[in-house]
Amino acid sequence: MAFGIQTWDANGAPNNYGIKPVSVVGRIQLSAGQNSGSWSFSIPAGMKVGFAISLDKGAVSVGRRIVASGNTITLSAASSTGVGNYPASECELIVFLEKA
Repeated sequence: MAFGIQTWDANGAPNNYGIKPVSVVGRIQLSAGQNSGSWSFSIPAGMKVGFAISLDKGAVSVGRRIVASGNTITLSAASSTGVGNYPASECELIVFLEKA
């Protein structure tokens, strides 16, 4: 048996989807050790890009910072743990749209 919950906004429209529906706008293949780069995407007004890391081969230490801002994904070097810092392992970024 499965259970769930539904919520609605003030206008009666459903606003709880469980798994967030997304529109994928691109994929970025990152090589092991890569810690620089910038990618821009054509997106509709009122939207911004986000990303998810997929197919990560794994690494031991932090080596890159990934930032999504507006229509751009930016990659830079990082040497400590923290929000937005990731291992510099070979991986793929899945870029998607979300409301700004």
